[in-house]
Amino acid sequence: MMKLFGSFCIAFSMYSRIPVPQVEWKEEHMRYCMCFFPVIGIVLGGMLYVLAILGIRAGITPGFLAALLTVLPVLVTGGIHLDGYLDTSDARASYGDREKKLAILKDSHVGAFAVIACAVYFILTYGSWQGLLEGLSGRGDRERILGALAVCPM
Repeated sequence: MMKLFGSFCIAFSMYSRIPVPQVEWKEEHMRYCMCFFPVIGIVLGGMLYVLAILGIRAGITPGFLAALLTVLPVLVTGGIHLDGYLDTSDARASYGDREKKLAILKDSHVGAFAVIACAVYFILTYGSWQGLLEGLSGRGDRERILGALAVCPM
């Protein structure tokens, strides 16, 4: 049981900024770490759902609520997925050979293509949330629709 709890804590400490007890990163704790990745997605989806429902009920404008929903995953995860996406965008856009692409993936500097990919990601995410929120205004089934979307991070 302690091994599973250790795996749980390591998974959350790697892929979220949610505080968890610190455990030693040894092989027995790392073994089942990946099993808890969907749990992190469930927590993130739940946070998105709660924020969306509370924002709608509080009368927050769809534009501002869309902005909050866009940045929440980055704040909760510490941007680890975004970092990987941006590194990959830089490497793929380089049109170099395999070794050059691998070197770009290891480089900690941000390239122009990563900045472009980041801007596109945030614009599309924001636009998607705003369009959804405006389409849901006044609909009685908005909790069900947002609930269905809450499983997406999983």
